[in-house]
Amino acid sequence: MSDYQSGIPGDAQFVFIKATEGARTEQAGYRNKLAEARRRGLVTGHYHFLHAENPVQGEIDHFCRVVGTVPAGELLVLDFEPYGQGVSDTHATAVKNQWLTAVKKRYPHNRVGLYTNRDYWLRTDDNAGDFLWIADYVPAGAPRIRATWTFHQYTDTPLDTDVYHGTLDELRAWAGHRTTPTPTPAPPPTPAPKPWSGLRLVTRQEWGARPWREPNGSIPYAGPRAGVKIHYLGTRYTFGAHDTCPAYVRRIQDSHMDVDGWSDIGYSFVVCEHGYVFEGRGLKRRNSANGDVPLNEAHYAVCGLVGSEGDTRPTDDQLNGLRDAIELCRQDGPAGDEIKGHRDGYATECPGDTLYAWVRAGAPRPAGSGTPAPPSGPTPPAGRSVVIGGLRYGDGARGAHVTAVGRALVAAGFGSHYSAGPGPDWTQADTLNYADFQRSLGYRGADADGIPGETSLRQLFGGPIPLASVSHADVVAAAHHDPGAPQGATSHPDDVFTVELALVDEGLLDREWADGSFGTRTITAYAELQRRYGYSGQMADGIPGTESLTRLGRAHGFTVR
Repeated sequence: MSDYQSGIPGDAQFVFIKATEGARTEQAGYRNKLAEARRRGLVTGHYHFLHAENPVQGEIDHFCRVVGTVPAGELLVLDFEPYGQGVSDTHATAVKNQWLTAVKKRYPHNRVGLYTNRDYWLRTDDNAGDFLWIADYVPAGAPRIRATWTFHQYTDTPLDTDVYHGTLDELRAWAGHRTTPTPTPAPPPTPAPKPWSGLRLVTRQEWGARPWREPNGSIPYAGPRAGVKIHYLGTRYTFGAHDTCPAYVRRIQDSHMDVDGWSDIGYSFVVCEHGYVFEGRGLKRRNSANGDVPLNEAHYAVCGLVGSEGDTRPTDDQLNGLRDAIELCRQDGPAGDEIKGHRDGYATECPGDTLYAWVRAGAPRPAGSGTPAPPSGPTPPAGRSVVIGGLRYGDGARGAHVTAVGRALVAAGFGSHYSAGPGPDWTQADTLNYADFQRSLGYRGADADGIPGETSLRQLFGGPIPLASVSHADVVAAAHHDPGAPQGATSHPDDVFTVELALVDEGLLDREWADGSFGTRTITAYAELQRRYGYSGQMADGIPGTESLTRLGRAHGFTVR
């Protein structure tokens, strides 16, 4: 990852972050990416792009000064690709070896290695320091060299992507991650099971779904369904905090629409490990996950967020949520009594042996859950919260839009309850500060509860509000219309404001110009973003393209229609 990339992909297990180039250049996004990598617990590396025509000592000193103290378990790398640098292979090789030796001397407890491509590997000697990271764009894990390699970069589309020569646990051990053994505590007494509260449905608007594509996305079922088929992910999955689940469901939808070419997320419903039921295609629109059209017509498709690796056993909450989804399909679908696995009638391992055994047992609720009342309609997640523009505000809310509210409160003089932040997680301080703002507008009692309403939110932001999903066509129309209109003119203010907030976080636009108008300053900022992404000429004209806008959205929490 260099400054050309705005963020680390959500499924990364290790990352190398560009820190420096030459004897003076530092990457502007290095610190933020490093903090993110450490927060996520990724195996992390720092790399320096060598200019072999420079005095090597200056490059060594610059890199070491920027990275500073490096914790055990983090890696240091020299990026060795001296094309166009006016030096011989012999000179470049000598400089490379000096850098590796000197940096290893300064960081004796960290692994120091070499990144290079196959061309330069065959032109230099075989010294790669502690490890070789080879770039050769062939199938992953099969670089065309005889030397022992540790990492293989096998593609640069859409990002530089690599594999490690081993498992993730082996990588952590090899890198030197320190773990301190702790005594195994006596197991706590098993608490009495809590009765299940019933269906907790998260609507498409609440999880930020993209619109489906017409006409296939809106095909209704031709008749009643025979029942429900249960699915799992079939890939590695790790349970996490509930505030990460909506983003994961959005990721499934993106994969189904952008990779598989489907008109929408394939499932009727998706159930997370916390027992929440996310509406996919829902009760009326035909799913596409069971196989062919007759299979999709015959049963609803309900997927549990359970992996074939990682976390493979559903939680009790998840089993309750799956059962809730089954009962919702039966009551309001309509659906018959059949409960089957995806593998019934289709050649697949899905839903995995554990979930399939549960299906074969009749999909019972876990012991002690009780029998909740039948679902009667959408029930919002627990906590005081509200959804505006597809984004949640209040208890359980998380994202760039929460940070934007906090910053706006501080700018308006209502930040006294923050001891740190504001940040992406909605906290009690956000509630207290927002209540102060509401009272300043004249709200009293329950109307000043600290949870935004659309009217007060627009007053806080000065008109436009953030959205979970923006229209590419509307953003482009605004980029063509607003610069030539009177100062401050807006044509699609909410969509534009969402993009502008992301440009603010990228450091490309001053907050005062995030106003919902795609004016000349926003055009200039977006053109700089396009250049950061590697575009040039007419491709960096400040008019958002689908690819760059989607990439910006994925880094800052909005989807693109």
